[in-house]
Parts: sequence; structure tokens; C-alpha cells
Amino acid sequence: MFRSMVRRQFCRDSLVLSAGFSATGNAFAQTQGLGDPDWELYKKRFLRPEGRIVDTGNHDVSHSEGQGYGLLFASTFNDQIAFDKIWNWTRENLKHKDGNLHSWRWTPTAPHVTDTNNATDGDLMIVWALRRAAILWRSESYLDQAKAIVRDLAQKCVRKVGSRVVLMPGMKGFDRPKSTIVNLSYYLMPALDRAALLDPDGPWKTVIEHGQQLLQASRFGLWGLPPDWLAIDRKSERLVPASNYFPRFSYDAIRIPLYMKWGKRMPASLTQSLYAVSQNYSMTALPAWIDLMTGERSPYNAPPGFRAVYLVALNGADALPDLPELKESDDYYSSSLTLLSRIASMELV
Repeated sequence: MFRSMVRRQFCRDSLVLSAGFSATGNAFAQTQGLGDPDWELYKKRFLRPEGRIVDTGNHDVSHSEGQGYGLLFASTFNDQIAFDKIWNWTRENLKHKDGNLHSWRWTPTAPHVTDTNNATDGDLMIVWALRRAAILWRSESYLDQAKAIVRDLAQKCVRKVGSRVVLMPGMKGFDRPKSTIVNLSYYLMPALDRAALLDPDGPWKTVIEHGQQLLQASRFGLWGLPPDWLAIDRKSERLVPASNYFPRFSYDAIRIPLYMKWGKRMPASLTQSLYAVSQNYSMTALPAWIDLMTGERSPYNAPPGFRAVYLVALNGADALPDLPELKESDDYYSSSLTLLSRIASMELV
């Protein structure tokens, strides 16, 4: 009953979010309110008082990705206090001194930031959250900051590789002597749609179109799944799972169907592949990874967040009643996937 009620209310409020700075711009704040139990549990587990989202499965480090998740959740559930806390910490600790992008990782031990490279998916998630917050709380400042990040992403993280316009995983570090490395889970389609609205003269529509083409051409193994990391040969444009990474559909690639479904660009063939996997292993014993070269699966099952993604990818809005509870996940990543999946299912109506 609770989930059904929230779903109906969220769908109405999504119309307000899409309306921009209108006379009804405060309707979301008036109807949604605070206190969503999943968000409250997420904050209790992973949000530190200073505004840092911690990766509890990885020595309590923080990522721009996790900060982006936190910002999106806070703006979705109308929690401006948490939003500002997360955003202030992110700007103070991760924002580049010479630009608007963010370092990808912060560690609890000093020096806290040892690699200033950005993670493009983290910056895109931040953009999406800032735009949502700007509409919800009628803030031009949030909107201006989102636009500044989008402009830097277009300049520093979009590149021509052969005939394709490619979204790079970061500003640097993904070029090899003969190939370029990309991560298809960084094509966060709903956020890319928002980037195109914020920067209509930018490369975003082409990035989206070519990203869809990349996904269609990057399916490997028995199940026809995309890899976590993909190599594009710069001369022949041949696509293969990137060397120096495991050739797996795993903890990165699991986000691809979620973001494709959420962005309403899910290929039917990928839906079929996921359905085949779920039927072969059952929805309660999904593999955490599948080797795309050998067909080997992980000796342990995937966490509940993976099941949430499969359910949304296969069933869309109808997945909501069957999604795992947030309390079923012990770690940050599975919990984040679960909450992302819940929001996606509510927005897919």
C-alpha cells in the first residue's frame, strides 16, 4: 500500500519537475514531504554528518558517483537540508580548483585526494540532481552550477573516436596506443537528456545517439551482454572487451540496463538477454558477474540491488511492488542500485 501511494504521488510530482520554474513550482514540496523510509535508512547508513556519502564496501571512501547518488535522492525526496550538506561537502572537497568537474575519489586518510581525474558518470549524476533541485526549490544558483559542469564535460570528456562521438570515462587515462577505453554504464541516459536541455548547442544529442549505437554493437558471449569496459580500435573501430579488465558483465555494466530503461532507450535485444539470464539462473540466484568469453558465472549470487535492476529493466513501472527492500542490502552500492531502481520505476509510469 505504501509503495503504491508513493508511486501515484511521485508521478504527479514528476509533472511539476518537468514544468520548470512555473507558478506551481512548489507543489512538489507541498505534497511529497520528508520522511521517506528508504531515504531515511539510506542516510542513516551512508551519509556522514559533514555531507559525505561513504562506500561501506570499500574502506569508507567517497566518490563523486556516491555524492551524485546522494544529491539525486535528496532532491527526489524533497530533503533540501541533506542536499545542501552533500553539495557543500562535494564542492569543498572534490571540486577542481581550475574548473567545475570533481575528483573521483576521496579517502579518509590524508592526503584525501590523490588522483584529480574526474569520473564522468559522477559529474553527470550531479548535473541531473542539481537541475532537479533547481526546479524543485526554484534556485537559479543550482541551475547555473549544473550548466557550468555540463560545459566542462562537453569540453573535457567528449571526444571523436573514428566516426563516433564518444563519452570518455574521465578527462584522462583512457587512451591506449591503438584504442580508446569507454564504459557504457557511464552513458547515464536520463542525465544526458538533461545535459542536452542545459546545453542545447553542445554535443549531447550526438553522444546519446552514438552511445545507443555502441551498446547495440557491444554484445558478447552466450548471453549477448555488454562488458564493464569496452575498447574501441581507433583505426578499424572494432569493439572488444577492454584488456587489463575482466571481460565481464558485472558491477559496472549492471547499470547499463537501468539507465537505458530509465531513459526510455532500452534495446529489445538487451531486454531479451536479461530475461534469458533471469530464467536460466532464477531471479533470486542471479550471478554477480558473467565472463563474456567463457560463460563462467560468479561462484556467489548477486546482491539485491542487481535483482532490482533486472526487475525494472524487464518490467518498468510494474516492477515497483516486487523490488527488494532497501534493508535487504548491507552495502552502499547494492543499496544505491535498489533506491535508484525504485525511483526509476516510479518515473517510468
